[in-house]
Amino acid sequence: MPAYRFRLCTPDHYPHTAERRELPDLRQALIAGHSLARSLLRHRHGRMPVRGSLDIEDDGDQPVARILLADLARQLS
Repeated sequence: MPAYRFRLCTPDHYPHTAERRELPDLRQALIAGHSLARSLLRHRHGRMPVRGSLDIEDDGDQPVARILLADLARQLS
């Protein structure tokens, strides 16, 4: 089963810890990524504007998808 890495990227370039999960395919990785991004948005502190993305990378550290947090926040509001 392929492994996917979920990496939070923010404008301040703070090195956030990446989460690695083994998932059957990219579709499942996107579902897991959206779930993780929604969880991040629910637990953010204050009403600061949402900036950054959750990047999904494959085993070779190549980006395969990007979830823009500001877009997801607008969809959830």
